[in-house]
Amino acid sequence: MTEIIHITRNNEKDSIDKCGEIIKRGGTVVFPTETVYGLGADAFNPEACAKIFRAKNRPADNPLIVHISSMEMLDKVAYIDNDLREKMKNIWPSPLTLLLKKKNAVPDIVSAGLDTICIRFPDDQIALKLIECAGPIAAPSANISTRPSIVDSETAISELDGKVDAIIDAGRVKYGVESTILDCTAKPYRLLRAGAFTVEDIEAMIGPVYVDPLAKGYSQSNVALTPGLKYRHYAPSKKLFLIENEDQFRNFISSKDSKDFLVLCSTENAKYAYGESLVLGKNIYDVAYNLFYDFRILDNSSQKYGVIQGFPENGIGLAVMNRIRKACFMIVKEKENIDKINKVINET
Repeated sequence: MTEIIHITRNNEKDSIDKCGEIIKRGGTVVFPTETVYGLGADAFNPEACAKIFRAKNRPADNPLIVHISSMEMLDKVAYIDNDLREKMKNIWPSPLTLLLKKKNAVPDIVSAGLDTICIRFPDDQIALKLIECAGPIAAPSANISTRPSIVDSETAISELDGKVDAIIDAGRVKYGVESTILDCTAKPYRLLRAGAFTVEDIEAMIGPVYVDPLAKGYSQSNVALTPGLKYRHYAPSKKLFLIENEDQFRNFISSKDSKDFLVLCSTENAKYAYGESLVLGKNIYDVAYNLFYDFRILDNSSQKYGVIQGFPENGIGLAVMNRIRKACFMIVKEKENIDKINKVINET
């Protein structure tokens, strides 16, 4: 039976202590971070970490992220050179995850048998206090595998009640997209997953970064070095179509061809919608905040399909477009014929 832990100002310490004890006893806890909700277990307990994979129906070759709350805790799980360590002291806590060489203390189930491990120092007080209480926590995003990430506690309870030991009820998260993942095992450092920490900010604080084509979300890797590389992610149950060219998007949503579609778009483009629309926001940070939440609204809507616009890929827009592309059933790229959507719809 899952215990729902309602965090308030008056009970925060006792509630976090209770969740920490659950983790230390080999249990699983769903907890908030600044990016999305995570599903955590003791990073040094392979049996506990196996419960994460079962609860999420997660493939065994998809590694977990180890969450820490201090540089001393980092030294228990991974190797980091002195130059990068000093830079990270000015960056962490933040939504930036590093891929590093792992130490033997980390069980193979956490790293999916690889000699590397993702390390995250989250910028959320509940998460940090839980990690301080329980030690390093292995945690992927809390959603069932392939589904949109969970950005609010109501969804966490709906999706995971009965599958985990406890869920912390702490409302909506800050960003709405997962952390950025930077491969620091060789130079130049390589961006593997775009996220809430932008490439522009990384380069200003660390130096030049190679943006792997995988970070754009058009394709998937044969090997899951990190979460988000190998498997389809973030997808609503209903078929979602992406039209990257804005003029083509406006033409499609303003026509009768879009009558069976829920239109996911910016405030500006909503006025072109022939039928029902769902406004993602006025700016790209609004879009990131609402994206996964609105994917679930699509699933609960009366419309058969969803169609979503493309967004500029600067700043957090790179992460937004990565998530959209990985979630979509079909992508209509720039200069491609929009008729490919109608062909698919007519065949189903």
